[in-house]
Amino acid sequence: MFEILVVDDEPDICWALESALRDAGFRVTPVSGGIGAIREVTGRSFDAAIVDVKLPGKSGLEVSRQIRRLDPRLKVVLISGYHYADDQPIQAVIRQGECQGFISKPFDLDQVSALLRRVIEEDRASPQPEPSPVSSGATLRGGE
Repeated sequence: MFEILVVDDEPDICWALESALRDAGFRVTPVSGGIGAIREVTGRSFDAAIVDVKLPGKSGLEVSRQIRRLDPRLKVVLISGYHYADDQPIQAVIRQGECQGFISKPFDLDQVSALLRRVIEEDRASPQPEPSPVSSGATLRGGE
């Protein structure tokens, strides 16, 4: 069973993703912001994360970069109601390998599940870097 981290500040979106992905056979951990996402990735391993681009305090783009630094094997799918797949910032993070997919809100829950499976299964076929070691005394960037 694949482990998925859902990062979105909208409770209804977290609930919908959590419910649909659990029904599709994923284990899901929802969090409402970047600090929670970083704490979760520091403490355990996930196969993929769904990260909203627009989060309070710290952008989803920055959150995705930070969680990928903590675990380079983690695959990130960005979601947004404000950006589209052809927007320059989204294209840049995809080209740089900082995220492996993007879906605009409103989205089809089956589309999200299918994209996650594809990203994870493609990843399983290629060799992976080891996650960065993190000590229990690690601090978060930006004074968090």
